[in-house]
Amino acid sequence: MLKRVLTPRPAFRLLGCLRRTFLSEAYTCQEAWQSRLTTPVLAKVDHEALYYELEQKFHQKAKVSAIDVDIYANKLIDDSHIEEAADIMHKFRLTEETSNALDSTQHAIVRNYVEHSHYSELIELLNNRIGYGIFLDDYTANLTLDRLVTTNEFKWAARIATLLGLQEDFAHPITRSLATYACYRYVQSGEISDFEDIAPKVVEAPVEDKKKKKEEIKVRVKFIRNPYFDDHFDLTSSKLLLGKTFYTLGLQSGAIVGNSCKLLGLVLYEKYAEALKFVEACKNVEISGEMVELAKTFLGKVEVKEDESYLKLSEILGTANGSGMKLADGSFEKLLLDDVNKSIADNEKQQIEDQIKTYSRWCDLRQQRLEEELARLHRVKRIQEMEKMARDMEQEEQKLWFFENEDKIDLQIDSKKVYYPKRWFGKKKKPRTVDEGYVPPEVRQRHSQQ
Repeated sequence: MLKRVLTPRPAFRLLGCLRRTFLSEAYTCQEAWQSRLTTPVLAKVDHEALYYELEQKFHQKAKVSAIDVDIYANKLIDDSHIEEAADIMHKFRLTEETSNALDSTQHAIVRNYVEHSHYSELIELLNNRIGYGIFLDDYTANLTLDRLVTTNEFKWAARIATLLGLQEDFAHPITRSLATYACYRYVQSGEISDFEDIAPKVVEAPVEDKKKKKEEIKVRVKFIRNPYFDDHFDLTSSKLLLGKTFYTLGLQSGAIVGNSCKLLGLVLYEKYAEALKFVEACKNVEISGEMVELAKTFLGKVEVKEDESYLKLSEILGTANGSGMKLADGSFEKLLLDDVNKSIADNEKQQIEDQIKTYSRWCDLRQQRLEEELARLHRVKRIQEMEKMARDMEQEEQKLWFFENEDKIDLQIDSKKVYYPKRWFGKKKKPRTVDEGYVPPEVRQRHSQQ
């Protein structure tokens, strides 16, 4: 007897349907985004064939056009070509055509990674800015942060915020509020681990026998650069990155949120002298009591404590209630959530309208660039055909007028001959003169004895 088994729907799909997001469903502009696939440029493209064609161009000519890469990126509809897309972007970055890259290319890559939850791969691309040339705009930054925050992936969201902090661009209110909330939720636990999940995997070298003497390899260099640390792009510690991001967010925020982010940011950034000056100047402004407690927590975990600024700052924060600082009561998280909801309510509708127009403009630009590329290829082909025709006519002319121009042709042949100079083997020595009447001494001696 056969039983009918009902297959339950996967749990993650049910959770995905019930997942609450800060941004509305209309913010994804899904209909406008999918409409790109119906345009004449993308409708007739075979994605697999285009990939192999790009690979052949990379291997044979080491050059592809920006429009071909853009078409390939915008044709992505699932996550089956995640690695291939990254490889194409890396190879394209090494060509001179990368300066002509379209904005829609990196937008399509980022959106595809986010929609299919490939967060670690996305952050690896964003972290290697030189190798891939992919950056987040305001819209994709908001989509990514909203997805990560609402799925409780606060570590990934904080990492996205630090990457935006390196660009020092939190001008959009939604991006600024979501980034602040993501960073706060990540450091709220008091433990900040390194972003080891996105670091490239290091293959451990085999252990060598210590008894064997290692061969010393010397490399000749023109000059040795002096060590330089720019205190910005050279930052690798997650704590310092979060501190700089908090401080940058604080500069662009107002009231309690801005002051609280500045204080915590300077503490995490280990700028104790600047933090001390900031605290001493904040006697008439309000700072969140929760952020002060977080700052005290991280100060207590510092190993080196001989700095005078550090000691004085710890003393002031330890007696914050009696030091003249105005500590604001209430939940700091609630303040951030209110800021997020307000920024979305004020800016979401306008950004949706602008993004729909951007998608339409990108489709028109893609069609225009494709026509320009086809015209360029046609022009190159016509020039090659004309050059070949001119060579054929010249050869035919030589055949028809050979006897009339025989002397001229001979002169041309002689002019093409290469005459190499004679080699000099040094000054020639004069040959020795031979005396025919010379008799060796031994012969004379024998003659005298006889």
